[in-house]
Amino acid sequence: MRGRVYLCVSFFVPVTRFQFSPPPRWAFALVGLAAFVFLLRVYAGIWTPDHGITKFLRVGREFDDRGTAVFRATPKFIDPYPAHRWGFDGQLYAEMALDPLLRDPHLHVALDDPPYRGQRILLSWIAWAIGLGKPFWVLNAYAAINLIFWVAFAWMSARLFSPLGWGGLAGYAAILLTCGVIESMQASLTDLPSFTLILAALTVGGPPGAVILALAALVRTTSLIGFVGLADFSPRWRESLKKNIGRGLIATVPVALWVAYVLWRFRGRQVGFDGGNLALPFRGMMEKLGEFSVHAVHGPIRWHRLFFELYKSYELHALLTIIAVVTQSVYIVLHREWRSALWRWGAVVVVYFSCISFLSWESHFTITRHALPMTLVFNLLLAARPSKTWLIWFLLGNCFVPFGVRYFDGMREVRSPAPLPEFAVVASGRVTPMVKVSYGDGWSAQQWQPDSTWRWARAEPATLVLRNDSGAAVRAELRFLTRSRKPRELRVTLGDSVILTADIPVARKVISLPGLELPPGELRVTFAATESAGESDDGTPGDVTFKIENPQLTVSPK
Repeated sequence: MRGRVYLCVSFFVPVTRFQFSPPPRWAFALVGLAAFVFLLRVYAGIWTPDHGITKFLRVGREFDDRGTAVFRATPKFIDPYPAHRWGFDGQLYAEMALDPLLRDPHLHVALDDPPYRGQRILLSWIAWAIGLGKPFWVLNAYAAINLIFWVAFAWMSARLFSPLGWGGLAGYAAILLTCGVIESMQASLTDLPSFTLILAALTVGGPPGAVILALAALVRTTSLIGFVGLADFSPRWRESLKKNIGRGLIATVPVALWVAYVLWRFRGRQVGFDGGNLALPFRGMMEKLGEFSVHAVHGPIRWHRLFFELYKSYELHALLTIIAVVTQSVYIVLHREWRSALWRWGAVVVVYFSCISFLSWESHFTITRHALPMTLVFNLLLAARPSKTWLIWFLLGNCFVPFGVRYFDGMREVRSPAPLPEFAVVASGRVTPMVKVSYGDGWSAQQWQPDSTWRWARAEPATLVLRNDSGAAVRAELRFLTRSRKPRELRVTLGDSVILTADIPVARKVISLPGLELPPGELRVTFAATESAGESDDGTPGDVTFKIENPQLTVSPK
């Protein structure tokens, strides 16, 4: 339809009149289909016959080791990279899906906070039903749930944006792959499903909407914040009060009964209120901005290639995230629609979002999922009010989207760095290095990054085993980096002889052990450090004393 169009979106905005040639309806279907194909391409790209799409569960070795018997026995992708040893939250809800009534007593150990995790049960029930109770199918069903809810979200969003013309088409394209959606999908989190159910509840309204909101509360109890959009605020206060009480009971009683069951199952365990995720307004955001200022001066941002860095640099994306959420918040506050259920929902989230602490802002990509209601409401409001400044608002409010799209697409190809060789053995002169070095007793498991490898000493004695298979004695020099979390004295013994006594500072220090005489056979080098053991600073479990990093043995003829 061309010419004058009267935009009537009574659910969200007042009547707005302006002239434009609206896009055809199939344009929205085409955008939605393109976004779906992109997402499906990533899911297909990470699928393997052995693990399915369980890479999206982000299972860490630590939680697999302490998991229930059926969870440990079920094939799934586990990243061997030590930096990812703890995994992420989706693995816990997927494990609950294997026992959706939470009857296995080992869940007390398997879950990090059983009463808190156990409240978020709906997705686990759905995965169990889709997987027909078969463990491998259940885990993969849980990994696919975000994509299933995304389809429902895309369909509802198309109905909201399609009356809003070309601005609506642009807003629809931005919201389908916004960072909050990507963040929820890439780790099988509860945010997108909860958000989709709240949106459905507010779209339907009335008692049926309260039923849907009850389901959303069984995904995340914080979904009850959506009741601010479901409540009736008409001037007939007594009648409105009766409606609100009825809707409130419908929305809260199911989750209250389930929470009571969970607390009974995990009786004796305490549940935190906010886990330190709330602070004074804007404090967390300002701390993140201060952190970015340091990266801007001393970090890896290549300012001479700013255009490419906008969708490649994680550090720069922190600034873009702040710009986007501030833009969305300001626009929502400036364009008030008190009678709109969606606007009230978005406005309450703006207040909540301003109080998010640095604990969440530290990993800024994570907080974009909390901003999903703001992002949706902002794009709806903006599309319904076309003006000369529309493009500026749109670009500022959605400037963080390209990074998320590129990040998600990269999941098909990204592989964690493989373990590095723990020792470099090199020859000096024409000697063939027939000497092998290995860690003996008293060390942690290997830790590594793309360019370094290390182990922490756990106990005394901590030993290195040197084996000379050449048939003749050789001379060797052992060099490595060492560091301790507090000053210590290190004593190194070769056989019965002390070959080094040195102070280990908190900073990294190069240690050299020259002139080692290695006869044919096996020889042990023993390390002992003063002071009591303590925790490491890289997540290595247990108490440790000092670490050896990138050790190298140089062998020369005697």
